[in-house]
Amino acid sequence: MMCLDRDLTVIHVFVKQVPDISTLEYDQSSLAPRLEKATQRLGEIDLVALEAAVRIKESLGGEVVVLSAGSGVSELVLREALAMGADKCFYVSDERLSRADSWVTANVLSRLSRRVGSPDLLLCGEASSDEGNYQLGPRLSEALAIPCVTHAVKVELDGNVARVRRALEDRVETLESALPLIVTASLELATPRLPSLLMIRAASRKPLTRIELSELGLSEELVKPLLERVSARILKTTRRNIVLQGEPRECAEKLVESLASEGVIRA
Repeated sequence: MMCLDRDLTVIHVFVKQVPDISTLEYDQSSLAPRLEKATQRLGEIDLVALEAAVRIKESLGGEVVVLSAGSGVSELVLREALAMGADKCFYVSDERLSRADSWVTANVLSRLSRRVGSPDLLLCGEASSDEGNYQLGPRLSEALAIPCVTHAVKVELDGNVARVRRALEDRVETLESALPLIVTASLELATPRLPSLLMIRAASRKPLTRIELSELGLSEELVKPLLERVSARILKTTRRNIVLQGEPRECAEKLVESLASEGVIRA
């Protein structure tokens, strides 16, 4: 990512606390994931967006503000964002957000962003690690009336103009927009840094402020999810563990015969 000379003031980065998949367990009888047992962490692509913001700050100066919302939000998890180079963090933690969909999340975060200040650039991951529905950036754009560019792999700033390269399935586009602008980061945008011991210690002294949901002035309609998750289950599979022995051609013939007998392919 490249940043040209500009006096950038404030960057808002939206991050989400999600279960660490490597620690996720499931109930043996219902196959439902035991989310309450999993270790919490910041979303993988959210860290990419944060790294991009910190690099802009290091190049141009300014301030990186992290915003987060959810239920049972851990300040210890949010300290990771401060350790990576963010200057301050504001978050909303409320049990009513335990079933929040992208509609509710965008309503809360957009109102939180307005309360915190007027950013020049707003960054978030293109999709969360748990839901993966790619909706937050566009929904924030609608709520804040700020243009949005998704799937960014490169960001350049020139005066009051942002130039964003985005990778699509069959082409690469380069778009220009006046600031403020919302940009959703893809994994190729940046590689998140590992905070040093000094950065971790410094993070403990940075401001981390909790804002109550009631302080944002949201109506009940705006915090009521439009989608409801009925169930979630782990897909449990077993392997046949068939070992084929012989010469390569012989094994290939046995493999085709086995797949054909099970109806996987037509011989």
